[in-house]
This record gives sequence, C-alpha cells and structure tokens, in this order.
Amino acid sequence: MKPLFKALLAGTLLSPAAPPAVAETQVRIVSGQEQQNGDILKDIFSAFDAASADVVVDLQMDNKSDIVTTQKVLADIVAGSPPDAVRVTGAVFATFVNSGRAQPLDACIDGQPELKAQLDAGLLDSFRGPDGKLYAMPFYTTLPALYINVAAFKAAGLDPANPPANWTALREAAAKLSDADKGKFGVLMYMPNTYLFGSQMESAGGHWVDAEGKPTADNPATVKTFAFMREMVEKKYMPAIAPSAFWGEFAALFRSGDLGMMVFSASSYPGLTKGLGFETTLAPMPIADDGSVVATASGNGFVMLATDPEKQKATCAALSALVSPENVARIVKATATVPHNTAAVDKPDLLGDYFAQNPAFKAVNAQKAGIWYAMPGRANTEFHNVFGDIQFSVLNGSVSPEQGAADLNARMKELLADN
Repeated sequence: MKPLFKALLAGTLLSPAAPPAVAETQVRIVSGQEQQNGDILKDIFSAFDAASADVVVDLQMDNKSDIVTTQKVLADIVAGSPPDAVRVTGAVFATFVNSGRAQPLDACIDGQPELKAQLDAGLLDSFRGPDGKLYAMPFYTTLPALYINVAAFKAAGLDPANPPANWTALREAAAKLSDADKGKFGVLMYMPNTYLFGSQMESAGGHWVDAEGKPTADNPATVKTFAFMREMVEKKYMPAIAPSAFWGEFAALFRSGDLGMMVFSASSYPGLTKGLGFETTLAPMPIADDGSVVATASGNGFVMLATDPEKQKATCAALSALVSPENVARIVKATATVPHNTAAVDKPDLLGDYFAQNPAFKAVNAQKAGIWYAMPGRANTEFHNVFGDIQFSVLNGSVSPEQGAADLNARMKELLADN
C-alpha cells in the first residue's frame, strides 16, 4: 500500500468525526416603508443572523405604503407563496386577523417569561385581535406629533418653545408661516388614511361608529374637521396633495423647508430630519378648540403568516429580537416612538438618559392614546382608500364638508354590509 494512501486511510479512520451541520431555517419577512425606517430593521435582523446558529432572515423591503404592501402579500397568499411574516400598521392589521391568516404569537411570548415580564402589557393590547390573542410582534407604537421648522418659526416671530396647542393657534401660526407667492405653506396636517383625521375628529368629540358598531362618520365633528382642513387649503396655508402622490411628496415638501409645520406620525421624525440644513423639533398634536387629546396610536408590528411548526418556531425567534431591551432602545432612538420594553426605559444607558435629553419626545409620548379604528377584514383597506379620495375631494373643494361626511358614512355602511 502506498504511503500516501495509507496516511489518508489512517486519517479517515482515526480522526474524530466532524459534528453534523445544523440545518438553517430561512424566514422570509416582508416590509414596506424602507426609506422611513428600513435601516433599523436591516441592522436588527443582520445582528440576529450573526448570533443565530439555525435561523436566517430573508428581509425583503420596498418603499411602498403598508396598504400597498398588504395588497401584494394578500396576492402572494392567494398564489400560495406567502411570506412567513409581514409588517403591518393599524390600517391593515385587522385585514390579516379577521381573514384568519394571522397566526397567534402568545406561545412565542409565553415561552420567554423573562422577556414577557418586561413588555408593556397596555401597549401589547393594541396588537391583539377581537379574541384577545396577540397577532403581531411589536416594532413600534407611534403617536401623531407637530413637526416644527424652528428656523421658519423664529423668522416669523413665533416661539418654538410655545407651539400651537389647538386649531385656532395652529391657524394663526400657519398664517404667519405661509407665503403663497414663494410656495411656502404654514402646515401640512393630513394623509390619505384615517390615522391623523381620526385623531382630530375624535378630539372634537366624534366617533367613527356607535356602541353597536354602526357608522357615525357623518357626525358634526367629522364635518368640523373637514371644514377646518378645507379652510386651511382655501387660505393657502396648506397644500392639497392627491392620495396617489401624497406618500412621495410630503417628505420632499418638509425637507425642502417649504413647510413651517406638519402634523404627522412621530415615527417619521428621525428619517425626515436626517441631514437637514435647518433645526426642527416636535410637540404634541394640536387639537380642536375646547377638545380633548385623543392621539391615535399606530401599532406597527409584524404579523406571522407561517403555519408550519418549524417555520413558526424560527419566525418567533426572529421576531422576538424586535422587543429585546437593547433593540427597543435602538428602535425608539431611530423612530421617536413609544418603548414596548420597560427594561429599556429603566436603564440610563438605554433610554433613561435619552429621554432626559429629549423632553420633546417625552411630551409627545405622554399624549393620551386612542385606538385606530379598523373595519373588519378586507373592508378596512378599502375604507382607507375611500376615505383618502373623499378627503381630497373636500380639500380641493369638489364637495362640501357636509357632503363629504355623508358620502363617507354611506360608503362605510356599504362596506360593513358587504363584509
């Protein structure tokens, strides 16, 4: 026998066997809004992949709205190729829960008692379905806030430390900040879904439905809110942007410095203000005169769609990374949102010192939060599309505030009847 062959044979027979490789389970996670806060998700899941021996995340992102992302994922479900998890907001959460596609995450959280004890139980409730089960792993919860261009405020003789707290003060400030000839607007205070409008309407005393769940969108507060927004457009204090163009234009308008104020979700603040050439700050959302603070909470999280037990276990592990104390601190700092993990708040090196140094964020998060109304099943996505079209018709003067409220209420009845 040749010496080389003998040596190879001896190595084969005598060397200890290498440990069997652990099979990796790939988890496909889909998310929209990449430009707004995609970087923090990429960082979290990249770190998870590096630390995990048996799970790898395939994070697929685009810059579409959550409604558009939901429509695409629903099409993937019909085609038989759904992702294992999808990012949702309150605008589309009910679509997955009421359709039966969302898979409960209670067992995932219950299997981690230390982590479960750290999570804010009240905030978790916004991620539960009608049956009380947890159907989304929290990413962040955001409240509406007033964005202030500090430089524009000072130039107009306004005090950014004394921001508008109600509609009258907002109107007066917007008048001083607006210059139609130069394309300057005092404020932007809407979006083509019900998130901000609902906060304003409810602050004025209205409700989307009554105690029996019947639509009441034609209430006086809806008319009042539509009328106020229409007035701001008529006086050229606010632009009217079509729903199809809104998500692509609002950020450019703010970042250009042509907006003195904007009422928007606080979660957009870090991304919108990154690299700006002027100072900005946040304040609580202005409300209707003599109204009550009702800041619609948008619970942004990830719904699990995986049904295979092994896939569910792997998805649970990946999504749990979102609510660790360290990652919650990173998320809050990246999104100016409400922390879901109380341990992160209690530690100075995580969020304790951060909130002490950023009192504006603390004031925004202290607003009384309200539930973002959702219609059952697929009707909810259509409801937001209908609302966006009707709101724009009011803003551009095609219909009156009264007619807009009546049309919205009629369409709500139709959607509820169909579902």
